[in-house]
Amino acid sequence: MLEFVTRNTQRYGGVAAFTSGQISQEIDVDNYFGDFSKTPIFIGTGNLDPHVPVNRVNESAKILEEMYAKVIVKIYDGIPQTISQDETEQENALIFNK
Repeated sequence: MLEFVTRNTQRYGGVAAFTSGQISQEIDVDNYFGDFSKTPIFIGTGNLDPHVPVNRVNESAKILEEMYAKVIVKIYDGIPQTISQDETEQENALIFNK
């Protein structure tokens, strides 16, 4: 999800990324440019995820913020790769104002 939106930057109604980050061994920031115009982006992840480390989530969030996205990152302690009820509630509140 994040790889797609950073390569197709525009104002979106919102982006929800569950356990997500930029894809590749090394992030090449030259691949990402544009202006999200304050698009709200929620990134939720567990700190025990074996596929997407927390540092990759944080690096991705920084790129998005530099592209003028309104980013919220929430790291869930002791949780592997999954989607929690709280993540669903965060996404609904941020994107759908529920």
